[in-house]
Amino acid sequence: MKIRAFFIGIFILSASLGYSQDNQDVESFVLYDPLFWKDQLKLDAFQCQKIRKINSQFYEKLSAVIHEEKKGNDLKVKAAESLQQRSEEIWETFDPKQRKRWKKIWENTESTI
Repeated sequence: MKIRAFFIGIFILSASLGYSQDNQDVESFVLYDPLFWKDQLKLDAFQCQKIRKINSQFYEKLSAVIHEEKKGNDLKVKAAESLQQRSEEIWETFDPKQRKRWKKIWENTESTI
């Protein structure tokens, strides 16, 4: 059941990506999980823990939205809003040097897609 909810969440995220990018500066948009690059970003233990908590809350919200909503457009909007909030919270977790590193990682990742 959790795997199914996870894949539904990923689908909603990908569907809402276009909406979210229109509403936020692409350079500060945190779509991917920064914990994959924790060494390059030099995240400390507190930041890793905080990002895990942010991610957990995000997936809980997505799960609640999936179970509550029946309309596709409302679902996409709420998912995009949740993604926006997650992105902002993670962005605030970074210090200025980490933000610069994230922008470089984003640019490199974006060019390979």
